[in-house]
Amino acid sequence: MSARLSRTSRPSCPPSPTGSPSCGATPPIAAAHETEPDVRYIRQEIFEPIGTEGQHKISAASAAIVGCGALGTNIANNLARSGVGRLRIIDRDFVELDNLQRQVLFDEDDVRRRMPKAAAAVEHLRRANSVIRLEAEVCEISSANIARLIAGCNVVMDGTDNVEARLLLNDACLASATPCVFAGAVGATAVTMTLVPGQTPCYRCLMPELPAPGTTPTASTAGILHSTTAVVAALQCTAALRLLIGAFEPSDEVLCVDVWDRELTRRRLPRRPDCPACAHHRYEFLNAAPVERDTAPPGTNSVRLAGRLDADPGCLAEAWRGAGTVVLNDWLVSLRVGEHEVIVFRDGRCIVKGTADPAAARSILNRLLSLAR
Repeated sequence: MSARLSRTSRPSCPPSPTGSPSCGATPPIAAAHETEPDVRYIRQEIFEPIGTEGQHKISAASAAIVGCGALGTNIANNLARSGVGRLRIIDRDFVELDNLQRQVLFDEDDVRRRMPKAAAAVEHLRRANSVIRLEAEVCEISSANIARLIAGCNVVMDGTDNVEARLLLNDACLASATPCVFAGAVGATAVTMTLVPGQTPCYRCLMPELPAPGTTPTASTAGILHSTTAVVAALQCTAALRLLIGAFEPSDEVLCVDVWDRELTRRRLPRRPDCPACAHHRYEFLNAAPVERDTAPPGTNSVRLAGRLDADPGCLAEAWRGAGTVVLNDWLVSLRVGEHEVIVFRDGRCIVKGTADPAAARSILNRLLSLAR
């Protein structure tokens, strides 16, 4: 089988001090507007509740966006264009074709290049706003790194797609006294709530325990409309702007949206006096030791393998010449052979596509790794 080796042709982001590639501040683009008055945010500034003073607060603020999928791309696009001064975008995945239906910052070229979502989002956003600082963190969140990832941020935006990640995020935000705007969406429905530590109920008041595996519908199993995530992300971003300018009124409400039936309802969520997280400050998810296990997300026909592979993507790409279709960029290497694809990230994470069986996935990985020995 002949091989095709392709590499990212656009400028890439240099490694961050922590070792993972990170995109920082971008020099302003050279264009005619540089000699004109700065009117980038003028329509937002003349909105009376924000005004010039509010815009200055927004421009001085930092936000972490955890997850850069359907929710996260809409959030990142909105906050970047609103002028939030620093955005840290955190995501573990790469762009795939079925993402393009709803993940607004990506295109077919990102799919072809197997671009990590966080890095691709930064590439696109820096062309929309070159005066804010953009950071990409291509990694999986865990109890070992979440505190570092949200450190120094004025607000955290939930773009995750599972309850376990939100419970970890909830603990981390409570422990650091950082507001967090949560959301979840599936099909035509979505919910959002805002955590202000010490003033509102927390996410664990809503979800006291982890649901049993496979019992919670997801976009992969139940589908999702682009309009669902666009609407709830807009509500999240409005809450974030209000938080950043000091105009947010804490409440015990959860907003529920049904875009198909055009309904917006409010549900009261009383703060639980027995909540382990916000009432008793027991951060069980944050304090737990990271647990790695093989996972096969429902509806994806793929397996995320536990552990870290000690291999350089560039060396693997060279060794895999002739084995199949190889794609290499600054963050990962991908090898497709027939109906299977193996993706190895620079931090050692591995994904095998084309099977949902962890044992079969490890066999496929080992067989392809043997070609590099």
